[in-house]
Amino acid sequence: MTPRIGEDFVGWNPPAGGDQALGIVDFSIFPHVDHEDLPTNTMANAERWASGIANPSYAIDDQTAIKVAEGAVEVVSEGHWRLFTS
Repeated sequence: MTPRIGEDFVGWNPPAGGDQALGIVDFSIFPHVDHEDLPTNTMANAERWASGIANPSYAIDDQTAIKVAEGAVEVVSEGHWRLFTS
């Protein structure tokens, strides 16, 4: 859905390489921040990841969702999240 996912999340190598995705929305997502089973998914690592993404990027935990309706982005959360802008 996002324009880029970042090299950290590339689980397979597309024929042309890179981290490009569908680009339906104009932001990228770093999911599962501070999840107990994913020790490298810290907010500090999300910030490092976002520095390599040229578009706006959200780091979100499992209590956070991003709603997009008619081009408007809304963060719905009972947890913690952060927006990184380039």
